[in-house]
This record gives sequence, structure tokens and C-alpha cells, in this order.
Amino acid sequence: MIELKSKKIWISWTLVLILVIVNIFPSLVIAKEIESDVEEESEEESKVLSLDEAIEKGLENSFLLEQVKKEVELAKLIDKNATSSKQDLYDAKYDLLSASYELDDGRIEAYDSLAQLDSAEAALSNGIAPQDIPLPNGYTIPKGTNIRSFLNEVGLGDMVESIIASVQEQLDENRVALDEGLEALEAANKEYLSAKSEYDATITFAMTTVARKLGTSTISSLDATALADLLKEMASISNEVTAYSYNIYKNQVALLIQNSYYEALKQQKLLEAKDKARERGLLQYELAKAAYEVGAKSKDDMLLAKSYYEGTEIAYELQKKDYINAMTELKKNLNIPLDEEIILVEKEAEEIEDFDLDKGIQSGLRARLEIKKAKAQVAIYKELKKAVDKTYDHNDNQYKEAELLIEKAEIEYNKTKLDVEAEIRQSYTTLKAMEKSLEASKELLDNAKENLEIAKAKYEAGYGISNALLQNLNIESMSGTMVEVIAAEENLASMEERVIEITNGYNLARLKYLNDIGILPY
Repeated sequence: MIELKSKKIWISWTLVLILVIVNIFPSLVIAKEIESDVEEESEEESKVLSLDEAIEKGLENSFLLEQVKKEVELAKLIDKNATSSKQDLYDAKYDLLSASYELDDGRIEAYDSLAQLDSAEAALSNGIAPQDIPLPNGYTIPKGTNIRSFLNEVGLGDMVESIIASVQEQLDENRVALDEGLEALEAANKEYLSAKSEYDATITFAMTTVARKLGTSTISSLDATALADLLKEMASISNEVTAYSYNIYKNQVALLIQNSYYEALKQQKLLEAKDKARERGLLQYELAKAAYEVGAKSKDDMLLAKSYYEGTEIAYELQKKDYINAMTELKKNLNIPLDEEIILVEKEAEEIEDFDLDKGIQSGLRARLEIKKAKAQVAIYKELKKAVDKTYDHNDNQYKEAELLIEKAEIEYNKTKLDVEAEIRQSYTTLKAMEKSLEASKELLDNAKENLEIAKAKYEAGYGISNALLQNLNIESMSGTMVEVIAAEENLASMEERVIEITNGYNLARLKYLNDIGILPY
């Protein structure tokens, strides 16, 4: 009798399964056909975008890279101008010194000539020859001689007035020429003062620039040529660092795109996982409902399955929001229209690399932009000290300040090296942890799939055997029930999502480590 009853139940349950399969299978086939049509249509309307294509597009469209490119061009222009400015400053200093010497010499000569002319006119007014005066008959009136007396002695007394008038006329001509020379000298002096004013303003502006950029307080002036050398070195070093920074920023933009691509892909895969969970929940609910309708299972099982299915629907809709937001962030980073439809494709899994930490640290300490900048700062302050050496004594405060600035820059350089090494070590530790998690997660996923199959078989057979999952959830008594099936469903969904999260975490950890050690693939 008991065997007969068991047979009837088994036959009833078999009929239920056949009915369910007969009813559901066509709808699933139709759904798959519709889904396939939608996917084909969607792929036609949307653009499939691989990670490499996304990086290429993002680098082409990046506002940041355009800004950095302009900074590179500007630094190159400043460096070029600094070369000519340095020579101009050298030439200006030489020309001003030469002009100053010439003006001083011209001024001394003019004043001497003026004194001599005044003396000559005074002597002539007293009848004394201011210089040797040649006479028509071959005589010469010696300088300092009384003109009238000398002419009377040689029998030329009637020529006194004409000789004095002739000498006075020559002195008048000399005074006119001297006055013109003094006016020209004054004009040249004004031009010199104007040029010197511009030169001093240029030096002051250059010193202000140096003080602002290098943070000096006591160094208020420098020798012009030393200042020109310093400005040229500052421009050259800045040009080198800025040019190098373009590749650094290019890789950072690529890293940002990779991060946002992986994040969007993760959200896409999570959406797919939740869709699968929703499909499994729907199938489970349909089975429980059909079984209930033919009296093979209780209403509680149907309601529990329905509740689980509705929960998967809610989770799917919430995940869709996260997916849409992640895609919007990716499109923003790619600088493409935010309403453009794109489809992401998963890149083939990278082989786990055995990175050498020591080599990574050496690479980072050589190639990181922070290191380049800190080292450049030390070099610039050493150039400042060279300029100070040419202007101040070793006991001056300005010299001491230059030394202190070098020491401060060297401390900052050493601190930067320590920070970079610490960051590399931390990202290496994270990478190794994600590698182990990635390997372990795949096994957990396989176990979760197997647990679900076992739970379904036990539920269909109607008997229970406790397992580790139920023990962890403290529901051993629910073995062989719908509760166990749903627990296994939830565990599988959780494992699928965990694998996605860990895979994404590994990809990002790998990218960060490569970035931290200064590897520049782009």
C-alpha cells in the first residue's frame, strides 16, 4: 500500500514536471528567439567597443591631454625664449657698461674742453695769447705772451686788433661746437638713463619671478649674467619635466579609462548575473506554482519561490541603475555623447604575472613624475646657489638661504622617494592578495553551482540531508525543502557576483601596480 502511494506521488510529480516543461519550454524558446532578435538589433544600433578601442578614443578626445599638450608647447617656447633672453641680457649688460664708460669719458673730455675754452677767453680778454698764434710773416706769438707787446716788438703793432679778433672768432667757433657736443652728450645721457631704467625693470621682474617660483626671501638681487644663467636653467629643467609629464598624464588618462571601463564592464556582468538569478528564480517559481496547482507541493513552497523571484526582480532593477551610471561615467571619460549606445566586451583574461617587487621599486624611483619633479627642484636650487656665489659672500644671509633651500629640496626629494616606495609596496601587496582571491573564487563558484544542483535534486526527491551551506546558515532542518533550494540559489548568485568583483579588483590592482612602478604602455 505504501509502495503504491509512493508510486502515485512519483508519477504525479513526474507529470507535473512534464507539464511544466511542456508549458515553459515553448515560452523559453520564444523568449530566447526574441532576446536573440533584440540582441542582434541592439548590436546593429550600438557600437561594440573593446578596451583598447576605448583607450584610443579616450586619448584622442581627452581635454586633460590637450591642456598638457599646450603646457608642453608653452614650456618649449619659454625655454627657446630663455636662450635668446639670456643672450639679450648679456648683450644689454655689456652695452650699458660700454655706454656708461663712453659717457663718462665724453663728459670728462667736454668739461675739460669747457674749462680750457673759458681759460682761453679770459686770457684773450686780457691781451694774452691763449695758444700759439702763427703770423703771416713767419713769426709765432707764443702761448701766454702779451699779444700787443710782441707785435710792437716785431713791427706789426697795427695788426693787434685784427689778430685778437681772429683768435676770438676761432674761440667762438670752438664754443659753438662745444655747446653742440654738450647737447649731444646730454641727449645720449638721457637715452642711456632710459635704457638703464628698462634694463633695471627687466632685472627686477626677473628677480621677482625667481623669488616667487623658488620661494626666496633675502635674495633680492643677483648679478645680471648669473641671473640670466639661472633663468635659462630654470626654463630648460621645466621644459624637460613638462615634456616628460605628457607621457605620464597620457598613461593616467588611459588608467582612468581602463578603471571606468572595467567598472562599467563589472556592472554589466553583475547585471547579467542578476538577470540569470532572475531567470532561475522565475523557473523555480513556475515549477513550484505548477506543482502546487496539481497538489504535489505546498502553497508555502510556491509563495516562498514567488517571494524569492520578486526579490531578484528588484535586485535586477537596482543593478540596472548602477550599470547605467557606470556607463555614463565611462562615456564622460571618453568624451563621447552621453546618449551614444555602446556595448562593452570582456578582454581575454590576463595571465597572472610574477612581478619582481625590487625591480618594480627601482623602476618607480626612476620613472615616476613625482621623483622627476623633486629631483628637478634640487637641481634648480643648486643653480640658484651658483648665481648667489657670483653676487654675495659666503657669510651673507643670501648665501645661507641658498644652502638651506637646497637642503630643504633634498629632504623633500628623499620624502618623495619614501612615499613612492611605500605606495609601490602597498599596491604590490594588494595585487598579490587579489591574485589569491581570484584563484579561490573560481573554486567557490563551482561549489555553489554543485550545491544548487544537489538542493534541487533533494527537493524533487523529497528528502533531506544536511550540508555545510545549511550549517553555516543554521537551517539544517530545512534540508530537502524549498528553503534549501532558495538558499543555494542565493549562494550561487552571491558567488557569481563575488567572482565578478574579485576579477575586476584584480584587473584594477594590476593596472595600479603598473602605474605605480612607472610603466608607460601608452
